[in-house]
Amino acid sequence: MDDAVLVGAAREAARVALLLAAGPMGAALVVGVLAALGQAMTQMNEPTVGLVARLGAVAVVSVLLLPWLLSRWLEFASGMLGGFPELIG
Repeated sequence: MDDAVLVGAAREAARVALLLAAGPMGAALVVGVLAALGQAMTQMNEPTVGLVARLGAVAVVSVLLLPWLLSRWLEFASGMLGGFPELIG
């Protein structure tokens, strides 16, 4: 097995992982900043408010993006697993 193939597979795996995590993590970032801003304006220092808001946002975005996330993940998995016969033989 060539080193370039392994490096390419690792690079593709990292790219797919970042792509799949971008939606929920972006939602958590935006909601966290908005919650922190709201807490700073009202001087309410309760950490569970921001945590619950972020968890809810991540759950909603994950459910909305689930078909797209699954299609990307399955496309990556089939590409990786489908390439094994050429690598072995």
